[in-house]
Amino acid sequence: MKMETYISELLYRHECVIVPGLGGFITNYRSAQIHPVSHTLRPPSKTISFNNQLQTNDGLLANYIADSENISFASAQQKIEYFVKSIQSDLAHKKEAKIAKIGILNKDVNGLVSFEPDTTLNYLLDAFGLEEIQSPAILRKNRKTNIPKQVHREAKDITSQKKALNWKVAAVLLPLIGLSSYISLQQEVVSDAYANYAYLNPFKNKPASVYTPRTIEVDETTVHLSKFEVPSKNLEKTFTSTKSLAKTEETTTTFHLIAGCFSSETNAIKLVNRLQSNGFKSAIIGQNPKGLFRVAFQSFDNKEKAQAEMLLMKTAGKSTWLLEQ
Repeated sequence: MKMETYISELLYRHECVIVPGLGGFITNYRSAQIHPVSHTLRPPSKTISFNNQLQTNDGLLANYIADSENISFASAQQKIEYFVKSIQSDLAHKKEAKIAKIGILNKDVNGLVSFEPDTTLNYLLDAFGLEEIQSPAILRKNRKTNIPKQVHREAKDITSQKKALNWKVAAVLLPLIGLSSYISLQQEVVSDAYANYAYLNPFKNKPASVYTPRTIEVDETTVHLSKFEVPSKNLEKTFTSTKSLAKTEETTTTFHLIAGCFSSETNAIKLVNRLQSNGFKSAIIGQNPKGLFRVAFQSFDNKEKAQAEMLLMKTAGKSTWLLEQ
């Protein structure tokens, strides 16, 4: 069946393909891996998962079928419905439904549907042409490094030189430490100013710094607004002007009849052109929180008119829903 081919082709370019009435197939990036047993290097790829809670028709699959087979959007939706019925029939009778190039759907005794993806295909376009590579494991032997005798002798000489240098430094520092201790004990002979010059004496406590907060003078001429009395007439005028300003800031509500949502802006523009050629005032009305471009059949300022038009379109077999902005 061509339906599996359409879904497979869309998974190469999109992260999610929703089949209305069945669920959504989602691709997730997986980095390159090395199998620990077979020592096989696997290139980066996209894994496929299935979520039967994704039931909203975004129009992606139907528009792709309509463009590929040059048929109407409604005919493409009928083909999708026929495909979904065949899958559900297989799950009900065989407890298993195989979708070529995608994977296998299984239904357990509790009615829960599980999905096993087909791992023979790599849906990551950046990894096109990359194949699995198998290489033998690299064995590393621990070898003891033999240090030459001359290098070992030089290392001993450097160590002995460091020890001699440490003793020389200690011989210089010890008298200085004793001298500083003697100066600190002779407080009656040596003045405090000399002993604490530049605070070089480690035994003398430094004076603690004191923070003096800055005072701010307050002008006696400062006047509080509460001391003034505002005439009641001026208050009424102010309240009236505020109400009129609030009325001008009210925003109007627009009601849109949505024809589909697309992750590709090019596909959204194609649908707009097709609907406009059929007489609709179609337009792209922005993106939803998931980043999909919304395409509307047409928009209304009145909710009752929008609901009436939506009823007529559904009676004519067109799938749509009402969005209020």
